[in-house]
Amino acid sequence: MLRNADQTEAEQQLNSRFQIFRLVVLILFAVVIGRLFYWQIIQASDLQAEAEAQYQRSSTKFGSRGLILTADNHLLVANQQVYRVFAQPQTLDQDPVVIAKVLNPILLKDFDQYQSASSAAEKEQLARTSELSLVEKLSKKDSRWISLATTISDSVKSEISNLHLKGIGFDPYEIRSYPEASMAAQLTGFVGKNEAGEDTGYFGIEGGLDQELKGRQLKTTILTDAFGQQLTAEKGSQRENLNGRDVTLTIRRDLQYLAEKKLGEGIKKYGAQAGEIIILEPKTGKILALATRPNYNQANFYTFDASLYQNPSLNSLYEPGSTFKLLTVAAGLEEKVISPTTECSTCSGPRVFGQYVIRTWNDQYNPNISMTDALAKSDNTAMIFVAEKLGADRLKKYLHDFGVGEALHIDLQGDVDTPFPQHWGPVELATISFGQGVSISSLQLVRAVATIANKGVMMRPQIVDGVSDPATGEFTPSEPITERTVISPATADQLTDMMIEAALHGEAQWTASKTHQIAGKTGTSQVAEAGGYNQDKTIVSFVGFAPPQDPKFVMLVKLIAPTSSIWAAETAAPLWYSAADELYLALNIPPDR
Repeated sequence: MLRNADQTEAEQQLNSRFQIFRLVVLILFAVVIGRLFYWQIIQASDLQAEAEAQYQRSSTKFGSRGLILTADNHLLVANQQVYRVFAQPQTLDQDPVVIAKVLNPILLKDFDQYQSASSAAEKEQLARTSELSLVEKLSKKDSRWISLATTISDSVKSEISNLHLKGIGFDPYEIRSYPEASMAAQLTGFVGKNEAGEDTGYFGIEGGLDQELKGRQLKTTILTDAFGQQLTAEKGSQRENLNGRDVTLTIRRDLQYLAEKKLGEGIKKYGAQAGEIIILEPKTGKILALATRPNYNQANFYTFDASLYQNPSLNSLYEPGSTFKLLTVAAGLEEKVISPTTECSTCSGPRVFGQYVIRTWNDQYNPNISMTDALAKSDNTAMIFVAEKLGADRLKKYLHDFGVGEALHIDLQGDVDTPFPQHWGPVELATISFGQGVSISSLQLVRAVATIANKGVMMRPQIVDGVSDPATGEFTPSEPITERTVISPATADQLTDMMIEAALHGEAQWTASKTHQIAGKTGTSQVAEAGGYNQDKTIVSFVGFAPPQDPKFVMLVKLIAPTSSIWAAETAAPLWYSAADELYLALNIPPDR
């Protein structure tokens, strides 16, 4: 009995051990199954991605940004290939200090600040700082990739390549280049970086047509072997053209050069702070030239004051003074409240409005002066006479129709509506009639005068002549756009004749052309400052078109704060005629006097 009991107890122990073993095996099996499930099901996608990462690498192709050309097919803005020098610190086979000493003198050849340094001491300090920065970057052994320098030229790249430094490489990319230097800088704008570090156009055409110009991106995948060498062709379209569209402007290179040259000469001769010359074709609205000073260099825009980035002809408002009288007279003629021979019955002395006294510019008065003579003599009291006959509502209507306060609808960044006078009491009606108490841009004034030159029909100003498709090369031209008819052809002809008389017998008659007849008007206004006017600073301008009966161009010359004389007749007018003399030749306009 004892033996059987012992045997039974032994069997139970054995069975118990077997059960424990089986449980352990089951647990181990469950663990294995669980791990297999985890790796093969749950982590399958991650494992596959990790495996593929060892044999695949992605790259992004960037299309070139579109070119900007003049109407006569000269490049204003192009693209230049440059390089980024990078290092892979984990693969370097030389001491970082040694590599830095070899690289630094070569890299300094493309370091603008070093090359423009004025003293040997400054250059030495810059070279030392640059070398220390290289050593620091090259010493980061935990980094797989680090940038050492950007905007490296072909020549510097070749010099570094010839050193055969292991772990040093190059990434090509493009930057904007400017074959005509800073020509038309405030028209073209520039390319900078947005918050995401992407190339983005700012100001001018670059900003206004950024989406047209911008190249597209294409991400591709490359299969590689264990050594990172490419095995197959890239996945993705190889034939798709990623380049942005080329934009051709309406400006002509020869006329833009002429305008910028003449403006620079005028600013120097008359001691002005700034200035503009705008040349526009009235029948189409095409801007043939637009020069502004001071300007900036697009390639190094970051070294210039940001206030220079905006185009003053578009974005800077000013009180135009007597050139604005053309719009007042146009409204009066169209409404038939005056004719060229109408005599002013309120022009025998200053006009008094309560505590305000309004005088002529020279405090001389001409009783019963005709409207033609009043425009030639730039008589403020005569313009008040016209405005009072019109009344505020009709004058406001015509100023709106002439585009005062209205955006140009042009392909330039920053084109917006501008403030229009809100209060129209007797004093405001009087001052607005001769261009004071109302602000416009230079391009708004040119658009209005071009409307007179174009027989009363307003054309939309255009700066883009057309765009080219990067894939086909097909050029799509911009068609002229008629905005509206503002005055009748008969009124435009009457006013043109009055402008001819103003050019021949006005204050600027001494500088009038002996070979070509023009229709023009001077304008002198004081600079508005802190609720008043600076008595020592003026804005002077002359606007005109030629030939008067079949105009090929409208031109505005404007100078800010000239010091040789505060009057337009002695500054802006002679500069206008000087530029026009060369413009006649460029546009094949024969003499007509």
